Amino acid sequence: MLAAGSKTLLSTAIVALMAGCTTAPAENSGAEEPATVTEQRDGAMALLPVLDAEAGPEENVVFSPASINLAFGLLYEGSGGDTRAQIGRILPPPADPLGYASDEKDVEVSVANALFLDRDFRFRDSYVSRTRRAYDAAAIAVDYSNAVASAKTINDWADKATRGLIPEVISPPAIDESMIAVLANALYFEGLWKTKLLYRKQHPFLFGNGAKEPFTFVGQTFDVAYASRGDWEAIRLPYRNERYAMDIVMPRNREVMERAASAQLLESFAGDLSKAKPDLVEVEIPQFETDYSQSLVAPLKAIGLTLPFTKGEADFSAMVEPGQPPVVVSDVRHLTKLQVYDEGTKAAAVTTISIITTSARILPKEPRRFRADRPFMVVLRDLEQGAILFVGRIADPQPFEPEVDEP
Repeated sequence: MLAAGSKTLLSTAIVALMAGCTTAPAENSGAEEPATVTEQRDGAMALLPVLDAEAGPEENVVFSPASINLAFGLLYEGSGGDTRAQIGRILPPPADPLGYASDEKDVEVSVANALFLDRDFRFRDSYVSRTRRAYDAAAIAVDYSNAVASAKTINDWADKATRGLIPEVISPPAIDESMIAVLANALYFEGLWKTKLLYRKQHPFLFGNGAKEPFTFVGQTFDVAYASRGDWEAIRLPYRNERYAMDIVMPRNREVMERAASAQLLESFAGDLSKAKPDLVEVEIPQFETDYSQSLVAPLKAIGLTLPFTKGEADFSAMVEPGQPPVVVSDVRHLTKLQVYDEGTKAAAVTTISIITTSARILPKEPRRFRADRPFMVVLRDLEQGAILFVGRIADPQPFEPEVDEP
């Protein structure tokens, strides 16, 4: 357990399946060559412009590429044929699903995966074994004919896996008797800044809707990686475990950032910040929190992932036994929570995929000033894995005061 004021990031992903007469196909050998780190990262990051376009300039967009990849990794293991090929091409599963995990003094990252399987539906033992071996996924039997009880089982798991930051991921009305499985991932991050942001000040923040209002900023003047590109600038704030860092990217001008920075720009800044010599920078960032919830079905279809959602074409034959009704993904939901403050950040993300049956970023004499007093981008990175745990556009930060543990 980390000290108060630490950063916490959580992500949970859930895939729900429902059943309907299925073709009976060959099981997957699992011998495909794993995708590169870049391919894995770029897959889910393709969602950034799509999700950003669906939000107004006054809204926040924060999601977890890592959680989405992990959730779809569970789905990939149960897919076959063209469906498997499409998932592997668009959202390549992680080569080392458990490599995100870290349990050290100043940073904790945990990954939990679960298969909530209908007790009356027949699933391949090999699918359960593969996901247990690769993802350490627990197989939990539920009765989807009892929507209240099954929702409680799933929500209790999510609540525990996200340390209470995401207590509910599915409601009873979202469950009917055609649901046969929920595939769930929870990604949790908690860490301390390498340099605590010791002071707090009130400054006006330019919100995405054009309004300027006083806001609490936390800050410190210290050596930090700084980079600029054209009209943009960025810093990298490391955690005590320097495997992890948060890049903060914002436009130099004071106008509202109507659209998120591109994934290409964020990755260019990642390279610049990795090579940058530390500059003396007066860093001031808002102390804030934000929540985000979004269905990913339409965004996923927009980046080309269609087969898992298509009746008559979705192939999950490596998941279900021959003779069972065909299954299809009916919904993918993603929820996040992000809190940033003097000692760190707290955040959570939940992705749910529902499957139903087809039938139904040179020391100057003076420090640079980097005050994030207008909409900005945040990118929480696992520098060792090359993964993006969380990414977002912050246009509407909400005031936040961290809880302080009693000594």
